Amino acid sequence: MRVCCYGMAPPVSVESGLREAEEAAAAAAAEGADLILFPEQFATGWNPATARPDPAILPAICRIAAEYGIWVVGSCWRGAPPPLNLTCAAGPDGRVQATYAKIHLFSPGGEGLTCTPGTEPAVFDAGGLRFALAVCYDLRFPELFVHYAACGADCILVPAAWPAERLDQWELLLRGRALDTECYIAGANAWGRSCIAGPDGSLRGKTDHGHLIGEIRKDEVLKMRAVLPVLHDRRPDLYTRWRNACER
Repeated sequence: MRVCCYGMAPPVSVESGLREAEEAAAAAAAEGADLILFPEQFATGWNPATARPDPAILPAICRIAAEYGIWVVGSCWRGAPPPLNLTCAAGPDGRVQATYAKIHLFSPGGEGLTCTPGTEPAVFDAGGLRFALAVCYDLRFPELFVHYAACGADCILVPAAWPAERLDQWELLLRGRALDTECYIAGANAWGRSCIAGPDGSLRGKTDHGHLIGEIRKDEVLKMRAVLPVLHDRRPDLYTRWRNACER
């Protein structure tokens, strides 16, 4: 399956953001991509201080997916205030197949003061692969990614608004989480360096602007996990005991 990470800067308006997203989806589909991933809050820009649901965004994600026959993964503010930072995966039938509310809110940027944190992981199947969803700051919390690997994820999709001054950390964490989980990590970032990392932690491609298309292969994930059975060799019983001891 071919995944496209599309890096786009925050737009001047929702209308222009949705227009750019539709043009990108059309181009990606024409190049044979099966799924396109947009940055965090691609249609509004990530700004917790002005986080407001816009009723046009989610229907547009579904319409674009159906019109171009491509999976579309994009995020929007959703729900009663304080809103969720919600990522949605719409299938080529135009229906939402999975939603993920960002669990780890970025407290240094005030997101925890104006948004509601999510509590549940999200996976979906497409093209014979299992995908999982995470958002930006989630990258700093390996527990979520290890959970996804245990659920059989082949690729974890990460929309982000990672700041330009910390792009080296962004790339390092993408590759590190890929190595932790032995699956692909695909990240689309608003401020540059959208990347795809392979299950061996190697960088398969990156771009500062526009789109990056990469192949996601289940056989490579299975081979990597057979050669280095990291998930099998984990000791969650000990980790739980240690955590409980620290909390006493």
